[in-house]
Amino acid sequence: MKYFNKIIPVLLSVGLFALGSCKKQLDTFPQTSLVEINTFDDLQSALRGAYDGFQSNNYYGNPAASGTASGWSALPELMGDDFIEAFESLGNWNIMSEMIYAADNTQAAALFVQPYEIISRANNVLNSLAKFENGVHANEVMQIKAQALAIRALAHFDLMRYFAPDFDRNSNSPGVPYVTIFDAQNPFGNLPSRNTVKENYDAVFKDLNDALDAYNSAGDLGDNPQRYYIDETVIHAIKARVSYYAGLWSDVITDATAALNERPVGDANDYIYTFLNPASSTSESDPPTEVYWAIPSDGTFRPGGAISGTNPAYRVTAAMSSVLQNLGGVYVNSNINRFNVAGIGGIQRTLCWKYPGIRSFKAFRAGEILLMRAEAKQRIGNSTALDDLNELRMNRGVATGSETGTALLNAILLLRRAELLGEGHRWFDIRRTSRTILRAECGTAGGSRAENCSISSSSRSWTFPIPFNEIKVNPNLTQNNGY
Repeated sequence: MKYFNKIIPVLLSVGLFALGSCKKQLDTFPQTSLVEINTFDDLQSALRGAYDGFQSNNYYGNPAASGTASGWSALPELMGDDFIEAFESLGNWNIMSEMIYAADNTQAAALFVQPYEIISRANNVLNSLAKFENGVHANEVMQIKAQALAIRALAHFDLMRYFAPDFDRNSNSPGVPYVTIFDAQNPFGNLPSRNTVKENYDAVFKDLNDALDAYNSAGDLGDNPQRYYIDETVIHAIKARVSYYAGLWSDVITDATAALNERPVGDANDYIYTFLNPASSTSESDPPTEVYWAIPSDGTFRPGGAISGTNPAYRVTAAMSSVLQNLGGVYVNSNINRFNVAGIGGIQRTLCWKYPGIRSFKAFRAGEILLMRAEAKQRIGNSTALDDLNELRMNRGVATGSETGTALLNAILLLRRAELLGEGHRWFDIRRTSRTILRAECGTAGGSRAENCSISSSSRSWTFPIPFNEIKVNPNLTQNNGY
């Protein structure tokens, strides 16, 4: 397998290797200078820097009207079919939601750059572990190793979700360069070509399994009350998600079960509490079991500006609004979704209310994990798939059912849309299944600014372009088809 000590050269020009400095909480923005790791405190700070990278507006952040990439929070929602561009939109995400981006698109470029910046920070940590492994902090060093490996694996997997043409476990299609070595002295030494999708999966699973081994050696994080850190439960959740995309259904069940045994799904009140305004609750400092890993609020972090709140650029479609109201239960609670809110042009809007302002972003939750397990069971004919679905229904105040076969699979997928609405999943779900979008509320007559009403499975845009500047400075990178 090809591993590289150099990510794409252009990254260096945008503040590569930023390392944060906070000790106990992720409450600062990452610095933009390279920090040499000489002490154990430096090592801890470098790990914080890797975590800080997820707060970027190109990753999980999404300020309203910013047009930032927001690649793993709002963007997959506003590009899908459960949200539609509203009259309130200023057009900042229009190119993305219309899926008409090209190789010189700045948002697509940011989606490529930001994960590699995080990967660089994680590699800096991993490259510096040896000098501390046999000292008084040996167990803590192994815990840091586990977190850095998991961060590296997740960032590479998230890159693959946009830039690889398919998700088949053994695909020889081009994936993304998998970077494992940090070399600050020779950053231009290697110009990496793209690993295959299979090689990406191999490396992601290896890093995640090595992370679990490190925790098994040192012990899991004993004090993670705010869920700001990746502990053993989160690693099982990440593995379940990766296996879900790869179609490894038995592995999904194994890792989802391991995670759910530690943090099971809570009831409807827990679900609501997960998304409450931190100013009026302790939902940030004392999250419910629902929450596996949260990207913390630092007083400015906004993960849902384009799709949540009073006047978002993208509102929930009428079709999805009907789904939510038919399901009822927690999905019609005003802290989760709001209905019949008047907007520009007299449009009665349905608004997602999970991330209307400053919040932590819940990157992994029990609801997603239980639904993945239910789907995996259904796909291999496990008779307890319905039990999982009905468990979530009961815990969300939704009527249970007795579906079987295809009807059961459809019910699981429909509840997934409602449960995870506004949380950064929908476009990826369409991409890994039908690759087709039909927008009924398209055009001014439909009460929307959207104009691209139909996106077929053959569209080049289901795979993002490798940014033009990256190929310009690194001829070893190949472009995706159609660009």
